[in-house]
Amino acid sequence: MKKIKSILTLALGLAIAVFIVGCAAGKSASSETAKVEKKAKEKAYDPRGVWNYSVQTPDTDSYGIMRITGDNGLYAAVMETDQFGTLNVTGFTVVGNAFSGSIEVMGTTANIEGSFDGDSMAGYVNMGADSFPVQGTRKSK
Repeated sequence: MKKIKSILTLALGLAIAVFIVGCAAGKSASSETAKVEKKAKEKAYDPRGVWNYSVQTPDTDSYGIMRITGDNGLYAAVMETDQFGTLNVTGFTVVGNAFSGSIEVMGTTANIEGSFDGDSMAGYVNMGADSFPVQGTRKSK
């Protein structure tokens, strides 16, 4: 009988120890998950603002302003160009720091792609087989 009580006491002690360790591990995993989610939210890049940009072409550089508006990852962009007037950027998306969209230039679709780095951006305007570097800086938020 004493042996059965000792075994039951030992088993109960082990069960309590396993429970405590399991709770501590679950709490640690929960806090780690929360930390990862918090970092992901902190890293979401907000491209909104007025950007000065230039596109390097073989003939001459083109300059303008790109205005990015929106919120919560749903952004819209308009480019005010020195040569073609105001162009809406269709399908403008921002994923992480990368951006893409397209514009109509003289009846031809040009794709824009690049990335933001703080208050600067760099990328390319792709038109058919041609690719032109674009770079810019944020003028205001």
